[in-house]
Amino acid sequence: MIEIGEYVRIDNDFRLIALGIGEVIRINQDTIYVKMNFELPFAFKIENIAKHSKNLIDLIEVGDIVNNGYIYEIGNTEDGYKWVHNLNGLLLFKKDIKTILTKEQYKQNCYTVERKEEC
Repeated sequence: MIEIGEYVRIDNDFRLIALGIGEVIRINQDTIYVKMNFELPFAFKIENIAKHSKNLIDLIEVGDIVNNGYIYEIGNTEDGYKWVHNLNGLLLFKKDIKTILTKEQYKQNCYTVERKEEC
């Protein structure tokens, strides 16, 4: 069950701006209110939540971008601490996370340049 103060990952929403990770600030029956990087919270139906956790690092997936580095590996230490490894060669733990751009956010906001062959 999702609780206030947990983090949630939204992978699919008709409001493309609402994709990503945020913190639950209010719950009202089957609707949750999530604080993201905006002034006002977004309302979501509980079934739109892909994952939830009290630990932000649990929501990171391979392909996300954390602290401007592409995540290609996720694992756990022998004593149970979760880590993520990015292409910059950094091994990141929960305390190291400053920014997260989910792969869904990236895909929805990425402009692809189509180049025509030049003579």
